[in-house]
Formats: sequence, C-alpha cells, structure tokens
Amino acid sequence: MNTEALLRKYGTGDRDFSGVNLHNVNLKGLVLPNLDLWDADLGEASLRGTDLQRAILGRTHLYGTDFREANLAGADLRNADFSEAILDSTNLQGALYDETTQFPQSYDPTAVGAYRIAPGANLQQADLHGLNLSGADLGGADLTQALLHQAILFGICLRHAKLSRAALTDADLTEADLQAADLSGTNLHGADLTQTDLRRSTLSSSTLSEANLTDADLRKVNLFGADLRTAILHNTNFQGALYDSTTQFPDGFDPIAAGAYRITPDVSLAGAELGGVRLAGADLSQANLVGAYLCGADFWGANLSEADLTGADLTYANLWGANLAHANLSNANLSNATLLDVNLSDTILDGAIGVSTLDS
Repeated sequence: MNTEALLRKYGTGDRDFSGVNLHNVNLKGLVLPNLDLWDADLGEASLRGTDLQRAILGRTHLYGTDFREANLAGADLRNADFSEAILDSTNLQGALYDETTQFPQSYDPTAVGAYRIAPGANLQQADLHGLNLSGADLGGADLTQALLHQAILFGICLRHAKLSRAALTDADLTEADLQAADLSGTNLHGADLTQTDLRRSTLSSSTLSEANLTDADLRKVNLFGADLRTAILHNTNFQGALYDSTTQFPDGFDPIAAGAYRITPDVSLAGAELGGVRLAGADLSQANLVGAYLCGADFWGANLSEADLTGADLTYANLWGANLAHANLSNANLSNATLLDVNLSDTILDGAIGVSTLDS
C-alpha cells in the first residue's frame, strides 16, 4: 500500500491497517493517530515527525524504520521489535511495553516515559484511558490515581493491585481478576464488572453508580462507604461482604439476606467465616466474635475493645496497632498473628494459643 492509498483509507475513518505492506512508505510528518498496525510491514519506512499516538505496533516489521521525532505517545508496543529501528528523539510518553518488546541496545524506555506492563509495575497516576490491556498481568501493580476511564480490561489480572482513587469510569472489567485489590475511593461509575472476581478486595468509599456487577463475586469485600445505589446487582455474590452505616445499596436491596455482614460496634458475628477479610481501622468494640474464623484477617488499627473473641481463630491475622483493651481472647488461636503495638490493657487471655508472641 502506498501513501495515497493509506490516506484515502484513513480518510474514510478506517484505522485497521493490520497485516498491510507499508515497506519503504513515506509518511513523514503526517498526523495518523490510532492506527492498528499489528503485523504490518513498516520496514525502512520514513515516519520522521509522524503522529502515531495510540497506534498498535505489535508484531510489526520495523527493520530500519525511521521514527526520529515521531509521536508514539500512548502507543501499544507489546510484541514489537524496535532493535533495528531509529528512535532518536521519539516521543514514547505513556507508550506500553512488556517483556516481549525489543529496543535498540542500551535504549531505556522508562527514561522516556514509557510504561512497562508487568506484575508489580509502578503505574501511579499513569494515563491509560481508553487503552486495551485485556489479558495483561498487572498483579500487585501500583495504579494509585491512574486514569483508566473507558479502558478495555477484559480478563486482566489485577490481583493485589493498588487502585486507590483510580478513575475507572465506563471501563470494561469483564471477567477481570481483582482479588484482594485496593479499590478504595475508586470511581467505577458505569464500569462493566460482569463476572469479575473481587473477592477480599477493598471498595471502601468507592463509587459504583450504574456499574454492572452481574454475576460478579464480591465475597468478603469491604464496602464501607461505597455507593451502589444505581448499580446492577443481578446474581451478584455478597456472601461474607462487609458494609457499614455509610454503605448505600439500591432501594429494596437487603444486604443481610444476600449474606453480607453489617459492621458496627456491638455487632454479633459469632461463628462468622471471615478469613482474609480487610477490616483495617474498623470499629468492632463490644462485638460478639465468639468462635469466628478470622484467619489472615486484617485488623490493622481496628478497635476491638471489649469485644468477645472467645475461641476465635486469629491465626495469621494482622492485629498491628489494634485496640484489644478489655477484650476476651480466652481460648483464641493467635498463632503466627502480627501483634505489634497492640493495646492489651486488661485483656483476658486465658487458654489463648500463641500469646507468647504478644508484644505486651
């Protein structure tokens, strides 16, 4: 395809140039954002000063391609081989790459503002709006305050990721894995969360207005202060989810009937199965937690004063900085629990297991 044919096709609104032969084509200085060039041949093409923002360049043949002063901001460079391309003064701000992307020797993509898509990646405040990251593995990544509105995130792995205060409005998170992710304060207005796995995630103070949670798994999710008033909750699993007086549900929805637990002082949760839940900073003073299963639960800074935890399973629980003053921990199992800076004033520990590790 020559330059004229490409421009005619582009002018009709068509952006799909995947597999097209553009070898040695001259596109110097043209404005051509959003091109899909997957598996195309751009070998020895002149793209100096060309605007290719948000282009898809995966598996594109780029031998000898001249990208000097080109604009590849926000482009998808995964599966691309730039090892023989010319990248002098190329704008790669916000471009996406991963372990499959090859750059010229000694070229540092992070130094020019590109984003590495990988588990544990630091993507704080990254502008990823509208991008397609379907199936990507960003487990444990830091996406705090990231811009992801209208992003296509189908089947993405965001397990244990930090998404606090991120913008996910109208994002497609269908079948995504968000287990144990931090979504506190996140805007999910209009997001599609159909069949999304949100188990043990934190959605405190999040906005879920008009979000689609059909068949989503919200078991043991922290919903403190979340707004679900206009969310679609068809067949949503709320078993063991946690909410408080500030959580807002649709009119007529009964969270207790759906299996959720209302967390308030003096609440009765005797025998409740709450392993791995996140209750950091929660007020559970005078709560009845007799025989509750709390293995691996996060009670960092929580108020458990005067709570009855007789026979509770607190193995591997995080009680760092928790207030257990006057609480009853008789016969409770605290093996391997984190117990630094715990307030144990007048705490009853008769028969408790693991008390030798307490920092009293």
